[in-house]
Amino acid sequence: MKLVEINKDNWLSTVLLTTNEDGKATVVEKFVASNALSIAQSIYETGWIVRGIEVDDKMIGFTMYGLDEDTKNYWICRLMIDHTCQGKGYGREAIQLIMDEMKQLDSCDTIYLSTEPDNEVAIKLYESFGFQKTGKMNEGEAEFVLKL
Repeated sequence: MKLVEINKDNWLSTVLLTTNEDGKATVVEKFVASNALSIAQSIYETGWIVRGIEVDDKMIGFTMYGLDEDTKNYWICRLMIDHTCQGKGYGREAIQLIMDEMKQLDSCDTIYLSTEPDNEVAIKLYESFGFQKTGKMNEGEAEFVLKL
């Protein structure tokens, strides 16, 4: 697995990935905003880094992470694995790669993320890495933090 830059050769395969079980990408999915929306957000809001997640040169997921200019905190803002590739351990492997990249960012010693409160699979995964609930809600999502 590797994280790859989004470019002219892979942007379309990236935006067509979806967590929707019917395989149809939508602007807002059950637990995550679409990759297309995230890429657009990264263009207009500085500080965000977008990456595709590839396994054997096949795009299987997407992430957006970086420094939130409003809070001045480092966030894993988006993470998704395509519905056809879930349940194979790719989310766990992707989080480790993302955290490894974030550790290289200037002054990144704490990582925040948030998820829908009923996304039990994601919560269990994040807690297995040591993320802890802050007790705060962020736009309707439960907030988590990890000190590196």
